[in-house]
Amino acid sequence: MKASRLLSILMILQVRKHRTADQLAEELEVSARTIHRYVDELSAAGVPVYAERGRQGGFRLLDGYQTRLTGLDADEASALMLSGIGTALDDLGLKDAHSQTERKLLAALPEPTRTKATMVADRFHLDPLGWYRQKEVTPFLTQIVKAVWADQRISISYDGWKGRVQRDLDPIAIVLKAGVWYLIGRAETIRVYRIANVKALILLGERFNRPGDFDVGVFWGDWSQEFETRIRSGRAVVRVTSRGMRLLLNMGLSLIEILPVKDLSGLSDVELAVEDETSAVREILSLGAEAEVLEPATLRKAVKREISRLAKKYTN
Repeated sequence: MKASRLLSILMILQVRKHRTADQLAEELEVSARTIHRYVDELSAAGVPVYAERGRQGGFRLLDGYQTRLTGLDADEASALMLSGIGTALDDLGLKDAHSQTERKLLAALPEPTRTKATMVADRFHLDPLGWYRQKEVTPFLTQIVKAVWADQRISISYDGWKGRVQRDLDPIAIVLKAGVWYLIGRAETIRVYRIANVKALILLGERFNRPGDFDVGVFWGDWSQEFETRIRSGRAVVRVTSRGMRLLLNMGLSLIEILPVKDLSGLSDVELAVEDETSAVREILSLGAEAEVLEPATLRKAVKREISRLAKKYTN
């Protein structure tokens, strides 16, 4: 375990160039004090790692230092064989390169390791799209990816919630979430843009300096949690049957609290996080007679109005 962590620190610094003790501690799930001890041991073993003082201090490897690591074990090789994420590599123009990488990797592995890696590749496949969902059209994805790699500024025409806007951006990173591509870009602030909503793009003839402390995983985790909280800021209490509960769970809605109804077997009162009233009505009506809105009164009335409209339409 200790040797693995020492190796992990070495590889992280080799790839990331700079990391604070707290960042390394979080990634390796140890204390910052342990990280300092590990760094001392790496230095004593001849690894040219040094500490930078000050507010932005941390650890770095001496410029130009690089270690070549060989001897992948079977689990590591298997993980590499699973690195292809469905249609994503094709979207990025990397499908052929990935296939070639797999062939080279398999050819270089010893027989027992190669056998396990091949078994994994033959038995697992990742499809990032949800059921009954069509793949989004993203005609500018390839250009955006090239701009991200090259730290090249772009100008986009974008369909946002408030209409079409023109914006010059520093394209920092891209994210694939549930089959949908997003761009993390910086104008005055760092924001997230759905790439399918980009309607025109121009590559600007200038480069930008990337934020040195930016971590795409940390940013996306914080942003997506804040987004979900902001979008579903409303609350509703719905009484559901056991079948209605299964439907709710399948819909992937945010269930805040579930309270079985006393003396009424099979019924539960569920507090939901909901969007605006229109969206909430649509979601609740999709449950049919398996759900009844209890609170708020305004949402209950809105559901009743929509049911009346439907009844009138089908009566006629």
